[in-house]
Amino acid sequence: MTDLRERTYVDGVFESMKFADKREGYYRGLEEMKGMGYPTEDFIHHYPCFVGHLTLARFLSLNECYQKTLGISGHIADVGVYKGASLLYFSKLVQIYESTTLTQVHGFDWFKGNAPSVDEPSVLPGSSAESYERVSKLIEAQSLQHITRLHKVDLTRELGAFFEKHAHLQFKLAFLDTGTYDVVKASLPYFWERLTKGGIMVLDQYNTEIAPGETKAVREFFEDKGCVIRTFPTGWMPTAYIVK
Repeated sequence: MTDLRERTYVDGVFESMKFADKREGYYRGLEEMKGMGYPTEDFIHHYPCFVGHLTLARFLSLNECYQKTLGISGHIADVGVYKGASLLYFSKLVQIYESTTLTQVHGFDWFKGNAPSVDEPSVLPGSSAESYERVSKLIEAQSLQHITRLHKVDLTRELGAFFEKHAHLQFKLAFLDTGTYDVVKASLPYFWERLTKGGIMVLDQYNTEIAPGETKAVREFFEDKGCVIRTFPTGWMPTAYIVK
């Protein structure tokens, strides 16, 4: 059977194989559901009927971290926006739980996909690309501009200038969903410094062979900080989080 996944990484032989026996059946079922004649609105309003349990677990993990930050001062950073799923998920959680607070969700991405890297051959160049314009329209279509702020920046070079211009920004939750060494290495100092004590940094692909650069960057940055890197009991990605 043809693999219908939108490819971002080349599969490895360790962690990525844990669920290999389930993939063919999942994607076969996905194709069957797509051919059942459901209107588009049903995929939105009745999404638990269709979404895979690991995808659902992903957002339960993000919600778990968000709930731990209620009452802590700061905004939410989504570092690596892609199509905007976690960005808009956090925005809607803020809409539900913090409608009268100043909390906003800031998304950071250069919207060109993963850059080529000879040190990370498992990361496919150009993967995870989405247009700034389409994500912006998605935000506007749901009237979330007052909560969701989208920043088109090169995370490896432009964060210093961004935070110099917006020096007041403080975060209570930062979700690093980039996966490559250069981006994670450049992002960690800026977002950790601005993370309120008790706040949470979420790591999407720590300790996975498909994105070894993230693990390397995290090891280097946190080597002398004495932080405990915790994992989630119910999902596979994000893989880890750190409470400051």
